[in-house]
Amino acid sequence: MADGSRRPVTQTGWAAMRPVLSAFLLAADAFVVLALLAARPHGWVPPFVAFGILLAGLVWFQAWALRHRHDDDRPEPSRRA
Repeated sequence: MADGSRRPVTQTGWAAMRPVLSAFLLAADAFVVLALLAARPHGWVPPFVAFGILLAGLVWFQAWALRHRHDDDRPEPSRRA
């Protein structure tokens, strides 16, 4: 359009991608925890505890990422030298 009335291009920043990426990590870790719980191989408790702690941290991070997914949309405050 020659008159310059095009719609602005929406850009996806890190704040918008963070929930998606952390959701993949969360799903993978949940799968490991459930597989360890279901199979219960010899010596399964230490990895179950480790991946369980990681799962709890990823749940917290996912909730935080969802609350802050629009942080890139806010205009940056102007900095004066």
